[in-house]
Amino acid sequence: MPLEGTTDFFLKQGTALRLLYQRAEPLLFITKFLRPINEPTDAFVYRYDNVGMDADPKKKKPAHAMIGGDFPEIDLSRSTYAAGMVDARGFQIRIKRKIIRNEPKGVSEIQRAYKTAGYWMARFIHDDALAAIKAGATTPTWTPTSVWSAAGATPFDDLRKFKNTMKREGYEYKMTDVLLHNDNYEELEGYLATVDITDMQRMKIYGVPTVNRQTINIPLVGDITGVLSGMTEGSILGLDRDNPCAELHYYVDPKFGTDKVSYETIQNGVKSMVEADNIGFQFYTYEEQNTNDQILRFSVESKTVVTEAYAAQYDTGI
Repeated sequence: MPLEGTTDFFLKQGTALRLLYQRAEPLLFITKFLRPINEPTDAFVYRYDNVGMDADPKKKKPAHAMIGGDFPEIDLSRSTYAAGMVDARGFQIRIKRKIIRNEPKGVSEIQRAYKTAGYWMARFIHDDALAAIKAGATTPTWTPTSVWSAAGATPFDDLRKFKNTMKREGYEYKMTDVLLHNDNYEELEGYLATVDITDMQRMKIYGVPTVNRQTINIPLVGDITGVLSGMTEGSILGLDRDNPCAELHYYVDPKFGTDKVSYETIQNGVKSMVEADNIGFQFYTYEEQNTNDQILRFSVESKTVVTEAYAAQYDTGI
């Protein structure tokens, strides 16, 4: 972004949040699998599913209507609730007075701080959410043919079997996405690039894969994405984008942030301003009295909790 104003303009909360989100938004891939909930305080209560509709011990079949009477009344198993608190995480960056007072250099240094803070905070949200999902996910019953680096591995068939582990009576979950460590993603990419004629014929029946940057779409399975952070080599995570397995509870202190953030992004190759919910990003700045240095304080208050364990399948062995 070009220099277009005084240093004071770049120290305003609105400018800071806009530039933070501009850097962080492309890195918040994991949030598409979360249900965001803006909390009025830092404490919250959430419900999680531990008895499916089909596994409910109180499940009844519809009964015949009795002449002159009502249908029989039934009961449902009660939901389970838990309490949580958002975690406040943050850091601060110091900019020396001799830099701040030099306007072009000061603005450049402030922008650099925003860019760095946006990246670090986005990485924290991504890794924290991914860790919560993996810890709360269901371990599926399946057996991959072998690790994907082996000569006889069949990643395509492994993904097909893995996708079907999410099917469960009484639940509507369907796997739409698979997350892999980048090394395993490259193994899948290499496999697809060297498949033999028999495998290619099978793929034509199930749907020919397409590649878009770091995501491979296989019609039979869904989107397979390689991530550089949060997944260990050999692990695999299946998710249902249409039915998020987890909730992202966040709190925005009105003194340090706003519920909405407008920022510049690129859509269909064109730069445009968009507005998004602020999922807990906060900013505060002040001039230190003794040194007159400018202190930039960044924080995020959020907590990811898994509420639908069957909507996430996590295992290792590829």
